[in-house]
Amino acid sequence: MENTGLVAADALSSIENTIWRHFSSSEVQLCTVHLERNVLKHAKSKEKEELANNLKEVISTGDKSDSPDQVWNRWQVFCQKWGKKYPAINRMGQNERYRLYFTYLGFDYRMQNLIYTTNWIERLNRDYKRTTRMRGALPNADPTILLLGYVAMSRTAYQRKIPKINYESTKLQ
Repeated sequence: MENTGLVAADALSSIENTIWRHFSSSEVQLCTVHLERNVLKHAKSKEKEELANNLKEVISTGDKSDSPDQVWNRWQVFCQKWGKKYPAINRMGQNERYRLYFTYLGFDYRMQNLIYTTNWIERLNRDYKRTTRMRGALPNADPTILLLGYVAMSRTAYQRKIPKINYESTKLQ
């Protein structure tokens, strides 16, 4: 458990406290896609496209020069701008917990696409659930693990280029 450098999670209430209790030296990355959905649900239909475009300017990956502090500042400006119309967005900008959505920027730029969202994990879990439901009962853990490994290896959605973990030798040992 001491070797867990990063935990990517949904923004479930109090999840960070549980993670830090069990993985005290780990960093927490909350899913930015969930952040986007949460922000967009507060906007009127006619303004959603503009708001989404503004939010994309805040949340980016793959830029060597971006840092968590720079993005936090962009987030503050974004929340102040849209918070004039939508008080809920203004409150998001005042909540320090939202810094956990930008943890990925403290990692090597080549790894950011892998860790800024939990969507690919959710997709894999959904495929696991569907497969095990279709198969019914399995005799023990070994065939279950074999089946789940097959599911993960056979889906083209998971065959994307995975960055080398050694890009982050300081944070992920």
